[in-house]
Amino acid sequence: MKIEKIQAGDEVTLQLNGKLTAAATQDLNQCIESVVGAASKLVLDFKDISFLASAGLRVLLCAKKKFSAEGAFVIRNVRREVMDVFEITGLNNIFTIEN
Repeated sequence: MKIEKIQAGDEVTLQLNGKLTAAATQDLNQCIESVVGAASKLVLDFKDISFLASAGLRVLLCAKKKFSAEGAFVIRNVRREVMDVFEITGLNNIFTIEN
């Protein structure tokens, strides 16, 4: 998975590309950790994410917990096949998801 970090003021967008598998979670978690305290809003752009594993959901839940205390956490541009994972797990009611 590829991650591109874009900062605009106190908002950071991580553009993700590929599959969010267990193997990719370490890189994503490191990117998220690097912006904690440096941004009040974190946006994850899922436009190019084609698969979301359960390990990826764990990283997303941890990120939400970290950013809910400091500001906002948003997941944006989710494909239908990935949105199905959020809906089946009920996490679409936990996360702020914008399309």
